Amino acid sequence: MQTNDKPKIAIDGPAGAGKSSVARKIAGMLELKYLDTGAMYRAITLKVIMNNLQLDDLELLNKVLSETEINFGKDNQIILDGKDVSAAIRQADVNKLVSPVSAISAVRRHLVSMQQDIASESNGIIMEGRDIASRVMPDADFKFYLDASIEERAKRRCKEQLEKGINLALDEVVKEIENRDKIDSQREDSPLTIVDDAIVIDTTGLSFEQVVDRVVGTVNNEMLQR
Repeated sequence: MQTNDKPKIAIDGPAGAGKSSVARKIAGMLELKYLDTGAMYRAITLKVIMNNLQLDDLELLNKVLSETEINFGKDNQIILDGKDVSAAIRQADVNKLVSPVSAISAVRRHLVSMQQDIASESNGIIMEGRDIASRVMPDADFKFYLDASIEERAKRRCKEQLEKGINLALDEVVKEIENRDKIDSQREDSPLTIVDDAIVIDTTGLSFEQVVDRVVGTVNNEMLQR
């Protein structure tokens, strides 16, 4: 990284660890481009649902992928084929299917290529997901892995949904997160993993501000020494 360049930051971690909110906040603080890769997988999942696609129909799935356009709005709204689907991709039906869809190699190859193109064209970016440090940006200047207990992640998800008027049963959310963890960590293509040079932060018991301060402090300290 040249001294006049802004950093490229990779944040990985399981569902509900706080990656999106933390990355979004840091992007504003450090004036970096922010990319929510999970939203891209959710957008594809929504399209699968809308088109009643079978996940084993790879020929049709590849055709749909080639015809799909994903963009981000000014305020990071996700635009699928010209339509703002920011709210639709957070619905329960997408939650249940996003991990199986994300495990399909054709889907991962397609979106990883898009993500790498965005990263290469950006002077400074913070990207979060499951395979950012291991596959999408293995040359990132900073690699973080955010984690938390399943119970903590489930409580956060319930609180987040309740603020939107959706009341979820905690035990059902725990089961859903356990299933997503299993699929994400055991899939053959780009499983959720902790790379050797990642800084691991267990966010259980930490406030949002504490997590942000820890990440920003690490980045700023390192940048000052370069």
